[in-house]
Amino acid sequence: MLARVVAVALALLGAWLPATAAHAAGTVTLADRSPKEDGGRWKLKMTINYGGTPHLGHIPMLFSFTPTVHYERALTDQSPEKPILNKIPLQNQQAINESMDVGFSDGSGKVFSITKFDFVLRRDRGFEAGEYELVIKRASDGVQMGQKQRITLQGENEVIDRRAIVFTGEKKKKDTSAGKADAEKGDEPATEEDAASEPASDAAEADAPSGDALPDEAPPPVDPKQGGCGCRLAPAEAATPLALPLVALGAAAAFARRRRARRG
Repeated sequence: MLARVVAVALALLGAWLPATAAHAAGTVTLADRSPKEDGGRWKLKMTINYGGTPHLGHIPMLFSFTPTVHYERALTDQSPEKPILNKIPLQNQQAINESMDVGFSDGSGKVFSITKFDFVLRRDRGFEAGEYELVIKRASDGVQMGQKQRITLQGENEVIDRRAIVFTGEKKKKDTSAGKADAEKGDEPATEEDAASEPASDAAEADAPSGDALPDEAPPPVDPKQGGCGCRLAPAEAATPLALPLVALGAAAAFARRRRARRG
C-alpha cells in the first residue's frame, strides 16, 4: 500500500515539474514581426516576461534564427531588365545563433520580471532578406523562453542573373568586324613595308661579296719589323726582263774598274 502511495506521489510530482518549468519560461512578444532593412540592419523590438523574478539582473540567452524562406531577386528571360522576387522555401538549414545578455534590472540594481529588449540583426552576420524561425532559450539550462516566433526580414538581396540567353551576340559581331578591319589596316602598311624592304634587301645582297668567291688582287705587301736585315726580297713573279741587262752592265763596270786599278 505504501509503495502505491509513493508511486502516485512521484507521478504527480513528475507531472507538476514540467508545468512549473513551462510556466517559469515566461513569454516573448515581438513589436514587429516584419522589420524593414535599414543600412544592412534589422532591429527586433521585443518584450520578454521571465515568468517570475530572475535571480540575476542579466540573464544570458541564446537566440536561434533558422532560415525557412529565401527572398531571391533575379533577372529572367521574361523580365530581363527589372528583377523579380522569388520566394524559395528552405529545409534543413543551419541556424544562426546569437548570444546576448538580457537585462532585467534598472540602474539602481532593482530586478524586474519583465523587460523590453532590442536585438539588431546584420547582413555581415549572415542574415539576408527572407523568413526565419526564432527560438529563444536560456543559456544556463536550455529552457525555451516563450513560443517559436516566425519573423520576416524585409529588404533587397543581391540580384542574380538567371536569363537563359545573355544578349551579347551583337557585341561579338562588332568585335569580329572590328578585328577584321584592324587586320586589313594592319596588312596594308605591312605590304608597303615589304615592298620597300625587298629592293633594299636585294641591293644588300648584291653589294655583299659571296663567301665562296676569292679576291682578284693579292693583299698588299707587309713592311718588315724593326731589327731585321733591311733587305726586301722581291718575288720571282715580280721580276721584269729589263733588270737582267742592268745587272750585267753593273758587273761589267765593276770589272773594268778593277782592271784599271791593277794597271795603275
